Amino acid sequence: MAIGSTATIAPPAATLTFTFSHGGPSSVRAAARSCSWNRSVNRRRTVRVEMASLNHGSKERLYLGMDFGTSGARYAVVDKQGTLHSEGKREYPIYKNEEETMDWVLSWRTTLFSLLEDVPSHLRSLVASISIDGTSATTIIVDSNTGEPIWRPFLYNESCPDALPIVKSIAPPTHTVCSGSSTLCKLVSWWNIDGPRKESALLLHQADWLLWLLHGKIGVTDYNNALKVGYDPESESYPPWLLSQPYAKLLPSVSAPGASIGHLKDDIRTQFGMCY
Repeated sequence: MAIGSTATIAPPAATLTFTFSHGGPSSVRAAARSCSWNRSVNRRRTVRVEMASLNHGSKERLYLGMDFGTSGARYAVVDKQGTLHSEGKREYPIYKNEEETMDWVLSWRTTLFSLLEDVPSHLRSLVASISIDGTSATTIIVDSNTGEPIWRPFLYNESCPDALPIVKSIAPPTHTVCSGSSTLCKLVSWWNIDGPRKESALLLHQADWLLWLLHGKIGVTDYNNALKVGYDPESESYPPWLLSQPYAKLLPSVSAPGASIGHLKDDIRTQFGMCY
């Protein structure tokens, strides 16, 4: 079963990058694109294909991209010329929570670390940057102190009609947030629930949260993801009509797509041998 990439199910989502020592945003984005566009890996089991040889006496940089789609995720490792060295995929494991519904958070977390394990060990040590993209408008409300979700995720295609009239009353007509499935509608819908820990809550997108698991820097997104919560890339800021709302304090800081946003946590480096 082929995995639907972000590009085929919704407007392109964010490609966020962090580096170990040196940046390589364009090469990392190439890795993410390879994940999204290459359809040669389409079986249920994880597949690894090494398509180029390396001079292992050198410290050639490689770039790892991961694409989290609707039914599973895939990875690709490329060099700065865009040559594919390895790729693979995982379907999301099925976990049920106490309500007997799908535990997406646990499934995504498990898949992330499974993909890292699937990258051949001799290539992991050469990876200089990692990039992740996810489904557009998949929204997670987390505790800003711990990074852990405090509410179930709102999936990319989930609509919140209860919040749409409120959003339309504050946003310009025809704005991208004026859709029931926009990130802003999901945020407003959650805000209007008598839920816990609003004072410490933070909004993250799927790719933001997955990258947080690796670099530990909470509250960072890029403007591709932030568009559906109302971010204005022309002014490089959230607009005044959004910042004046009480839930504006939940909004993450915004970086350019592909910008370096942090370094791999030491325990992850040690666990997976990513010591470039």
